[in-house]
Amino acid sequence: MEAVDMQSIVVIDDEEVIRYALQKKLSRLGFTVTSLEKAEDLFYLLKSGERNIDLIITDIKLRKMDGIELLRHVNALENPIPVLIITGQGNIEDAIKALRYGACDFIRKPFDINEVASIVRGLIRRKQEKQLAGNFGKFITYEKRVFKIPVDITMCNVISYVLTKNLAATGMCSNTTAENIALALREAVSNAMFHGNLEIPSFIRGERGIRGFNEEIEARKSEERYRDRRVVVEYELTPEYVEYCIEDEGPGFNYRELPDPRDPENFLKDSGRGLLIIRIHMDEVEWNGRGNRIRIRKYRIERNEMN
Repeated sequence: MEAVDMQSIVVIDDEEVIRYALQKKLSRLGFTVTSLEKAEDLFYLLKSGERNIDLIITDIKLRKMDGIELLRHVNALENPIPVLIITGQGNIEDAIKALRYGACDFIRKPFDINEVASIVRGLIRRKQEKQLAGNFGKFITYEKRVFKIPVDITMCNVISYVLTKNLAATGMCSNTTAENIALALREAVSNAMFHGNLEIPSFIRGERGIRGFNEEIEARKSEERYRDRRVVVEYELTPEYVEYCIEDEGPGFNYRELPDPRDPENFLKDSGRGLLIIRIHMDEVEWNGRGNRIRIRKYRIERNEMN
C-alpha cells in the first residue's frame, strides 16, 4: 500500500451511507477524513481557521448549496482546493458543468469504492508534485518532446503531469485549466495503452469492475502479442497553443462509430467517459484514418479570460 503523509480530505454528501463508505475506505488508506452533510459546513470549517484540506469529495446534488455552487466558491479562494464530484445516473449536463467549473474529476453512482480510492490517491499525488515543481516553467518559450512509453498506469500518470506542469507558469492557461488538460491527456494515453495496445474491450470494466479490469491488464501485459507494444506521445508547447499526439501500436478502431457521450444513455459507459472529458477540455480533437492516433490541442487563454 502506498504511504500517505496524513493528507486531509473532506467528504460532503447528504446520504449517510455514502459518507460512511468513503470515510471508512479512505481512513484505512491513511487519510484524515472529515465527513459533512451540507456544503455550507465546509465554509464554516474554513472560516474557523481550517486551511489544511487537500481534497474535497462532494455529491453534485445537495439540499441547499449544490456541488456547482460549491465549486464556484472553492475556486474563488486564494488557494483553491481540488474538488472530486460524485454524480448520479443520467446527470450528464451537471457533470459537464462541474468539469467546466474546475472539478478535477468525477465519479458516478453506484461507484466502485476501490476505484474511488485509486482516483483519490492519484489526485493527492498530483497536488504534491505540483507543489514541488515550482515556477521554473515561466522561462519556457518553446518546447517539443517525444516519448515512447510501455503499458504502465504509473507512466500514464507521470507523463500527464510532466507535460502539463509548466502550462500555468508560462501563461498558457490557469492552474485549473492545466489540471483539466492533464486529465484529458491521461484519458487519451490510458485509452492508447489499454484499449489500443492491449486491445481490452471497454465492457470488461463494466462487467468485472476496476479490479477485474486491472487483472486483465496484468494478464495481457505478459502475452507475447502485446508485451512489446509502446505508446508514442508527442508534445509541443508554443506561445499560441499546446498540442499532444498519442499513437498506439494496436489495430485501431472506427472512431466515427463512437456513441455520443453527451447522450444520457451513453454517459455511464466507460468508453464514452474518456472521450467526453477530452472533448470538454480540449479545443481540437482529431484522429487519423486508422483510429490509432489522436491529436488534441488547447489554445492559449489570455489572462483576462482566466479570471
